[in-house]
Amino acid sequence: MSGEMVFCRACGGQLNSSAPACPHCGAPQRFSGGGDGIPRSFGTSIGLCFAKYATFAGRAPRAEFWWFALFVTLVQVGLSIASAQSQVAVYLYGLFSLVIFLPYLSVFVRRLHDRDRSGWWYWLFLIPIVGAVILLVWLCSRGTYGPNRFGAENGAVD
Repeated sequence: MSGEMVFCRACGGQLNSSAPACPHCGAPQRFSGGGDGIPRSFGTSIGLCFAKYATFAGRAPRAEFWWFALFVTLVQVGLSIASAQSQVAVYLYGLFSLVIFLPYLSVFVRRLHDRDRSGWWYWLFLIPIVGAVILLVWLCSRGTYGPNRFGAENGAVD
């Protein structure tokens, strides 16, 4: 078999990118569109989100979105705690919020694209409680298999 080693979408086992199914669990593999086929790590996700800070086209797997959301939350909590001790931290919190707005919005839209939803569904959060619950379900759900109208499947463990 030729090709690079990637990870199974179902069990996470390592396999050849040209394999039609995982030899460990038998799950069909669909590595299309030149996806990297690697799990998104915390650092990789943060780097990708900042590198694509204004890229609203394409798709973002769950791991990429949620690792970035964790990063933003941890920094905001840390700055909130620090702001009780220092006025400078209050300004840093505001600055961080401004800096993070566009990257967070773009990864949010790309995550919706992975579910084959338009980025305009972002505005659903304006509907109290119900909108937030629907968006949370979509953000937690697996993206569509194969290409959709927003691009090729990324191939990463999702």
